[in-house]
Amino acid sequence: MDDKECDDMILKAAGWLSKAMEQLNCSAPIEVTSTVCKKPLKDDLVILMSEAFHLVRFQNEKLKQLKTTLSATKNKLIESQQSVISLQEQVIDCKDKQLQAVQTTVKSTVEDSVKEQFKSYSDAVQENVMVCKPDSDSLPVGKLKDVVREVAHEEDRLSNVIIFGVPEREPANLAQRVEEVFNEMKVRPSVREISFAGKQSAGTSSRPIKVKLSSPSIVKAILGQAKLLKNSDKLKSVFVKPDLSIEERTKRRQLVQDLKQRRISEPDKRHYIRGGAVHSEDTKSKK
Repeated sequence: MDDKECDDMILKAAGWLSKAMEQLNCSAPIEVTSTVCKKPLKDDLVILMSEAFHLVRFQNEKLKQLKTTLSATKNKLIESQQSVISLQEQVIDCKDKQLQAVQTTVKSTVEDSVKEQFKSYSDAVQENVMVCKPDSDSLPVGKLKDVVREVAHEEDRLSNVIIFGVPEREPANLAQRVEEVFNEMKVRPSVREISFAGKQSAGTSSRPIKVKLSSPSIVKAILGQAKLLKNSDKLKSVFVKPDLSIEERTKRRQLVQDLKQRRISEPDKRHYIRGGAVHSEDTKSKK
């Protein structure tokens, strides 16, 4: 029961009481008795009339109390909701402080660990230098930097692929062209960087494109899908290869030359490169 319904019931009951008291010529509810009710009414209705009067009056008082209680309950509910909101804000603030404390602790721990590992590595390098080169005062700093740079470059190269045969267009949009190739291969890797892997030579319409990916495992997955380009109508002349070092490229060129010579000298056999070597199979033995 809402406030409006309570108000309507109270008004109707109050109006009935006022009308009944006026007919009985009573100025206060306490004056309404069976004796007073006998004057204008029949004897068989006197008791019922008196009981009805007091029942209605009692109901009216209870409704007033109910409305007061309902209002107090609403106020308490609003206070409780405000308390809950305040507690939630305190919990969020506490969590933020805990998260900041954890981040600070993790950052400090990682920095200490890196410093300790670097110190251990430096000590190990110094120890090896003293053992391997007792006649030398110290390892040249430039040489050590070159070794570290070479290792870092090797790790970085393992996350690259080289795309050959993509025609160059104006204006150059490498990202769009690389996306077209990957879509044809049905892969959507996270690309970190795209650039040309060399200068364009005279008589050529394209330059190799170097694509830097997030990890060597992604490179392996892409190379496994590269065979799909052979069945492509518009990209069948495009192929994807790993980013080889200078030594690996030299060895690869030699293998390709050996493969060509093998095909000329033994045209009846099937020749292919696998595992860093040229292999040949007798096509007749497979029939």
